[in-house]
Amino acid sequence: MERLRRIVDISSRGGKVPPIYLYLVFILPGFVYSISKTGEFNYIPLIFIAITVTPLVAATNLFDDYFDFRKGVDKADSPNTTYRHHPIFYYGVSTGYLLRWAVILSAVYLALSLIISILYGWALIFIALLGLFLGYGYTGWPIGYKYLGLGELGVFISTIAASEFLSVAAIGHFYMSSIPYFAPFAVIIVVILFIGNYRDIESDRKSGLTTLAVRIGKRNSEIFTLALFILFYASVIILFLSRIYPWYSLIELLTAPFAFFLSLRLYMEEGSRLERFAGPYLFGILMLLLLLIAL
Repeated sequence: MERLRRIVDISSRGGKVPPIYLYLVFILPGFVYSISKTGEFNYIPLIFIAITVTPLVAATNLFDDYFDFRKGVDKADSPNTTYRHHPIFYYGVSTGYLLRWAVILSAVYLALSLIISILYGWALIFIALLGLFLGYGYTGWPIGYKYLGLGELGVFISTIAASEFLSVAAIGHFYMSSIPYFAPFAVIIVVILFIGNYRDIESDRKSGLTTLAVRIGKRNSEIFTLALFILFYASVIILFLSRIYPWYSLIELLTAPFAFFLSLRLYMEEGSRLERFAGPYLFGILMLLLLLIAL
């Protein structure tokens, strides 16, 4: 039981990075979109996809810790290791342990994805493989797009792919309109990732990790965060004008002042405190939008 508890804590990062409740946002837009298309509450695909995606998220976290440690990004005094139970520095496990469990969880994900594809259509296996590619490739050799400053782009695509995974399973078809439908949610997930990278900017720069935040610097990172919020609210308006979102989705615009306030706090707060504050707030923004478009 202790071994199981340890691997759950390690692979979920204690539910802190990102906060575990944010995993819902990866698939719930697909659920809401399927309701809008079919008029049915497709709970069975929701449950199946949620179970299937979980080991992929866990494996991605383990690959990330493995390669970050190997590259010297994660150190005993790094921000990314001091406010959570880092597997190597807190539990004292080996890199081989991380890699072994990452491979096992990836295999479980692929096995579950195969079952999902048999049940709901073989097109889903391609989305599943894309998910694995993006999850491993975030830090994994020889891709490691996180180290090239492309982490935010990869997370944006991953968020849309996860929702597509569920919507295609529930509907049985792929619709082009689903991509812009999911895009605002992906933008906010990118904000969450970027705030974390902003927090680690000095540590990452010293270790040679070239995240987008490191590339553009602190001041431009603050501007970039504000630009992402503007993009989010602009996309809600555009999707309403395009008749993809209902008119009452515009209620989401009432949260814009709070988003502006959050972007101001980006350079007023210490990084880790801001991230803990931002997580629940951004989750609230996303859940409100989900509620509005589901009505």
